[in-house]
Amino acid sequence: MSLTLNTNVAAINARRNLLINSRNLGKSMEKLASGFRINRAADDAAGLSIAENLRAQVIGLGRAVANSQDAISLIQTAEGGLNETHNVLQRVRFLAVQSANGVLTSRDRRAIQDEVSQLIDEVDRISATTIFNSINLLNGNVGALVSTDDPVNSIQGLVVGNVGMGGTFSVAVSAISVGELQVKNSELFVTIKENGDPIDATANTQLQSISRFQDFGVFTGGIDSVTMTLSSDGSSRVAEVQVFATDTLGELSRKMSLAINDPGVVHDLGLAATISDGATLVSIGSVGLAPAGGGIGATSIVVTTPEPGRNMVFGGESSILSALGFNEIQTSVFPIFSITVMDIGEGTIPNRSAKVYGDRATGLIQGVNLRFRATLDISISAVDKTTIQAYQVSKVVNNSLAGPDGFVVQVSPRPLSFQIGPNHGNFLNTQIGDMSAQSLGIDGLNVSDQFIAQESIKSIDVAISQVSKQRAELGAVQNRLESTIANLNVAGENLAASESQIRDLDFSNEVINFTASQILTSSATNFLSQANALGQNVLTLLR
Repeated sequence: MSLTLNTNVAAINARRNLLINSRNLGKSMEKLASGFRINRAADDAAGLSIAENLRAQVIGLGRAVANSQDAISLIQTAEGGLNETHNVLQRVRFLAVQSANGVLTSRDRRAIQDEVSQLIDEVDRISATTIFNSINLLNGNVGALVSTDDPVNSIQGLVVGNVGMGGTFSVAVSAISVGELQVKNSELFVTIKENGDPIDATANTQLQSISRFQDFGVFTGGIDSVTMTLSSDGSSRVAEVQVFATDTLGELSRKMSLAINDPGVVHDLGLAATISDGATLVSIGSVGLAPAGGGIGATSIVVTTPEPGRNMVFGGESSILSALGFNEIQTSVFPIFSITVMDIGEGTIPNRSAKVYGDRATGLIQGVNLRFRATLDISISAVDKTTIQAYQVSKVVNNSLAGPDGFVVQVSPRPLSFQIGPNHGNFLNTQIGDMSAQSLGIDGLNVSDQFIAQESIKSIDVAISQVSKQRAELGAVQNRLESTIANLNVAGENLAASESQIRDLDFSNEVINFTASQILTSSATNFLSQANALGQNVLTLLR
């Protein structure tokens, strides 16, 4: 090799290797300080891409575990509310069974009815106030939203369970049978002359002058007024009628009529509005044979129910009930309707038709019960009369515009959707039905009459079964979420290990690299110093 001065090739070579070793030493120090094998994309471009994908999965799995735990908390909140609803329904059933026993008086049943009404209100309160993070869980909002274009006719859609895909449905309702009213008549009212001859009472006769009121001691011992109650299986309301000794039969009839329906107050039963069409439902009748062998015209009070199929129930002071002696002479019969449902939206379901006995249609729209006014296509005439035994009562007739009464129902599913995985589509849907008293079918529960109390047990059993079904579904979802959490934890652990294999540093191996780079850097520095000193050899030639 020639001896040159301007270009020191050995120094250049030593410097280049020094820079390489210094760079390797810096990278090793960075890795050892951070604990990561990959600190930038240049460290391992392909490895970084794989590690970031794995990291996204690990982070998503951790959040999915937290989501599932939150979902369990929500379900436990809903299930806790339903547990209390179950307790309330069991108490209501206990009271209904108690009221169905014949050893109780009307006053006893009235007290029982008061508690039942409060318990039904509690069911509605639980439905309205069971909330998780501002989400109302038991009022049907997390099942579906149901709307109709016919609020005037009191058409209601009740969410009773898991709904389908929803849609827009046309519903046509027409009456097949108009049903029958329940008719009650009082005992015959007479007054007794001083010579012992009976005389028919009239609408103007005071109650204290009527022999039956005297016989049963309604107004004795200084009592000048008693309380009678009216209720019906169509409403949970109980209306009170204050009866005075100086009231006439006509005044008693008017008070009873107002107790059934009085547009000016909210203490009535509210059953006859826009339905009776002006019909007289409580009247003074002259029917049957007069007492003591007289002619036609014995006086009594005739009561007809304001809606077909409903039963009128009387309670309160036992003495006045005995004096009135209301007798059921006809069992009420609900109207029968024909209902047809057509899917006018996506058209995914075939047309469905059914005969409905009563005021609720089930199974025609998945997860939604249609409840409608039982007199949708019929009314009670104020003019037309019908004879039941010897009594002239208002007649149930088809409306003047009788025929299919159509309306549209829109169902928008609103399921609870839980994101239980790290990727798109990893969700679990569930629905909670409407757990209000109306949806459970107990909003009109009445146990103030022995017969109706016996019938109400069936409705309560259906409600208990509905709540049990919903609780079982929630329990199954909770069990699934717990299994999901266990699976997510295992998957997260395995993916974290996979990411660690790519991203994390093997300290034992890197320490070897660091030591080597450190020695090489020191050596290169020394040899660069030696290479720079080679130019000194030229001076020896110049001496």
